Amino acid sequence: MKNQKGFFEGRETRKLFYQYWTPDSHSEKPHLVILHGLGMHSHRIEVIAKFFTEKGYSLFSFDVRGHWMNIREIPGHIETMDHVQKDLILFLDVVLKEGGKKPIFLAGHDLGGLICLNYAISHPGLRGVIVSSPLLGFNSDISFKTMPSSIAAKLNPLKIIEFEIDKNKLTSDIKILRNYIADKHKTTQITYTTYSEIQSSMKRAMKKASDLTCPVLIMQAGNDKVIDKKKTINFFYNIKSQDKTYKEYPGFLHDLWHEKGRALVFRDMYVWLEKHI
Repeated sequence: MKNQKGFFEGRETRKLFYQYWTPDSHSEKPHLVILHGLGMHSHRIEVIAKFFTEKGYSLFSFDVRGHWMNIREIPGHIETMDHVQKDLILFLDVVLKEGGKKPIFLAGHDLGGLICLNYAISHPGLRGVIVSSPLLGFNSDISFKTMPSSIAAKLNPLKIIEFEIDKNKLTSDIKILRNYIADKHKTTQITYTTYSEIQSSMKRAMKKASDLTCPVLIMQAGNDKVIDKKKTINFFYNIKSQDKTYKEYPGFLHDLWHEKGRALVFRDMYVWLEKHI
């Protein structure tokens, strides 16, 4: 597996870090563009990249604005989710330039899943989208000290909300859990604006679920204590696409791609992708 890094020009000429992983030998398999979850970064994709590059896939990812390499001034600050959507559109051009003109599938976990679903809703020609425990609503176990209204966000856009999810709610894999705890690059805060933008983005996705017409695989952790699983199920039932699949993993914690039983998750993704090439 080869790993390369670089920068691309996002919305409003914002310089954004990205990286990708390719097989050791040439392959005609499609590209996978994968987005990380809230507070994470693209380095978290390496675990899944090891599996899929061995199957011939190339994986591309970038740090969402406000996360690690793409923090401008305030960690966790996303000016608007519209900019993130435009970043993704511009990044797909980079993928085709760097990796060659091959089919592209989107995949995202948590916040990345939300971003991918909103993109898929607006782009019916997408080859297919895979999401893992998508952020369509926060679990009642996740509480923010402050839950600002849209008005409060406009009045205090850069005010900080501290957040750090209990690591034991993410994965049961001890080794990965230790790496996560030691990770100095995870983001443990968001701004009022970010919170408001995520809320608006979740509402849009739920409202527009019936507009999603491309092939979709939704994977949901059965024991998810981070996102609202009921919202995921409701979203799935409202999807208009005739090619939709829902897979739930009983007992699995939120971060399916880093759970102890992730081999099953990866296999299901691989089988689905192979059927849709």
